Amino acid sequence: MQGLRIFCDVADLRSFSRAAELHGITQSAVSQRIHHLEERLGTKLLDRSKRPFVLTPAGELVSGEGRQLVARYDALARSVARLDPERGGSVRVHAIYSAGIALLNQLRTEFQRQRPALDVRIEYEPPAAVAESARTGRCDFGIVSYPEQWPGLQSRSLREERMCLACGLHHELAGAEKVRAADLDGREVIHFTHELPAARHIRSYLTDNGAAPVFAQRLDNIDTFKSMLQATDYAAILPLRTFHAEVLAGLLAAVPLEPLLERPVGIVHARRRLRPAAQDFAAFLVENAGPMSADDLRSASHGEAA
Repeated sequence: MQGLRIFCDVADLRSFSRAAELHGITQSAVSQRIHHLEERLGTKLLDRSKRPFVLTPAGELVSGEGRQLVARYDALARSVARLDPERGGSVRVHAIYSAGIALLNQLRTEFQRQRPALDVRIEYEPPAAVAESARTGRCDFGIVSYPEQWPGLQSRSLREERMCLACGLHHELAGAEKVRAADLDGREVIHFTHELPAARHIRSYLTDNGAAPVFAQRLDNIDTFKSMLQATDYAAILPLRTFHAEVLAGLLAAVPLEPLLERPVGIVHARRRLRPAAQDFAAFLVENAGPMSADDLRSASHGEAA
């Protein structure tokens, strides 16, 4: 059913990229889902020889009938969910601001399209507040960085995030192929505030690699980091995913670090076992909210437009 749903969205939007954004997946994944649907039906649904593509007669038929089937399936799913309260109702997630707001919102939308009986809510808080919400049951689970450091909570790995040097395009390191941690010794950088886990781990990384930069500013908000980097000669070490869009837009530069530095992001919760609905959403995130693709990493390191 998901392949049919994706095909209908491609047909309605007349765009692979917009359908991919809607579902929170790559264009390649959209193309593969449609190809599998064509194989099952034994016919081509899109004429890809034309630019832009056009629907074949079979594609027109499947688009029209398919949308009705998807609507009927969603209605059926809602009816079935009402018989099982554990898989219906709501899921509450609290996440740190740098967990990827755009990505999480895309995945929430996609999950709810598959599970229309569920109401998934995501709220954003500082790390300690997320951990406390998970510990006290204010949310089903939290999404934090360095999940192993929060006592009294069970954790599950979500992804390892590549950290890079972030700086304005005018910065002298902006065009470098890579920067050694030791090269930051004595340089002015902006850094996370003391209470954030990232601050301690980045500082340990720099110290272990012989660097003692000057921490000119300490911030706790990624958006403030990005604004300051664009307007000043400072640099910062940030998760690449948090400023990837600015790199592709030509607003910031991302320079790979040597040695490699990664930030673990994970799911934390207090219950021995999550409710089935929350467990399903957590599994969906683990499957779809993993590390950045190799293509994304390459495009960011070269400042290429997507």
